[in-house]
Amino acid sequence: MRDGRLVGFVVLVSLVALAPLGFAATSVDPLSAVLVFGAVLVSEVFASEFRQNVRVSLTNVVLFVAILLDGPNLAVVGALGGLPVFAQRRTEGRALRAAFNTSQYVLCAWVAGLAYVSIAGQVEAAFPDAASLLAIMLAAILYSVSNHALVSTVITLSTSDRFLDTFRSVGPSILMQAPYVGIAVLTVVVLERGSAWALVLMAVPALVARYGLLAFQQLDRSYDQLVRSFVKTIEIKDIYTRGHSERVSELSVHVAEELGVGYEERRVARYAALLHDVGKIGVPLCVINKPGPLDDDEFDQMKMHPTIGAQILYDIDFLEPAIDIVRYHHERLDGRGYPHGVTAEELSPIVRIVTAVDAFDAMTSTRPYRRAMSVEDAITELRRCAGEQFDPKVVDALASCVARLGWTPTDTEAADGSVPPDIGVTSASLSRLEAGPAGDGHAAPHEAMGASVSPTGGSTAEPPSRPEDPR
Repeated sequence: MRDGRLVGFVVLVSLVALAPLGFAATSVDPLSAVLVFGAVLVSEVFASEFRQNVRVSLTNVVLFVAILLDGPNLAVVGALGGLPVFAQRRTEGRALRAAFNTSQYVLCAWVAGLAYVSIAGQVEAAFPDAASLLAIMLAAILYSVSNHALVSTVITLSTSDRFLDTFRSVGPSILMQAPYVGIAVLTVVVLERGSAWALVLMAVPALVARYGLLAFQQLDRSYDQLVRSFVKTIEIKDIYTRGHSERVSELSVHVAEELGVGYEERRVARYAALLHDVGKIGVPLCVINKPGPLDDDEFDQMKMHPTIGAQILYDIDFLEPAIDIVRYHHERLDGRGYPHGVTAEELSPIVRIVTAVDAFDAMTSTRPYRRAMSVEDAITELRRCAGEQFDPKVVDALASCVARLGWTPTDTEAADGSVPPDIGVTSASLSRLEAGPAGDGHAAPHEAMGASVSPTGGSTAEPPSRPEDPR
């Protein structure tokens, strides 16, 4: 159903774009059209990634120049310059993407061009007076809003994201319209009043704008590299949770998508899940890798890792939204978790997702003190603890995701080649996880409930003596 709506929307946008394109193609100077076409093509070749499945470029600057020089018709024809780039990108649904991106550029150029001509005509503006500059700024805002609305609609139809959440995630780039319009205006002034060689000087502001896009992209990559450095530090110390944080991160994002969580919150979930065990840096290695039950003193040390993790992240501004997730990932809905014993009211939806996924991955992974459970037994255990320890809606979404993804347990031998005793609830054969991302170290919720587990998989509830082993 979602694919049908997406295809229908793209076909509609493409058909609507044919009207202004057909009219404009017969009324523009061929040489001018070729030059604008080439400029748009170059701009799209050097586009930068803004967020997942969204790229940004300086194409709007080129189209604004075309509008100022010769009105909407030149901009509409020039907007086709992105088609060769869109068509050659090796992405899923390439033809659909190419049709949509080209058509939405045509429509946005047409809308902005008509707005500029209309506003400038009403106020009798003469470029580059103040009235004409106001007209092109308003046209640029209209261009950007139209562009973002169309892109957000496509993302909404192709993912679980809500339209307003998606629009907000790409909306900040609207603020870039002022400097972009400035570059376009300067370019037109140079073209009309300077020599052709003077146009070379316009490469400077264009390169500055391009650098800004690259800097944003590089900043995002730097954030990711910092987070993964933390994860590597944890994994070097704790071989049994190697890959755990990556798996918890990947699966948490899938569960968040299943629950309809917006892009920005999913981004927080990804970082928080990667970092949820960062506090283990402050726990002695002999405690983390002890091949058996922890004594009371060791257990108290392990219980502090959520607090230590929150302290480590405290002064890192971009990770501030993830701090509570790291701090509360061993808490429970009924208030019997640790280290703070907070109740359900203080546990955000993302905390609940990471907590359940963390426990699931820990149960389906080998630990120094036990072998991995099967996926089926782990889901059964999560359902048994739903309502008290885990959010039932999250557990249902998690079950749907692992079934859809074909998630498999992870069986890891110790560094010395020994294998922990099989005290889990299943004797099913285990295989290495193929999916990739990482995790934490909850022991099975059986341990959280003080359950007695038999080798055949049966369990009988006993009064809880203390929370689960947090490794």
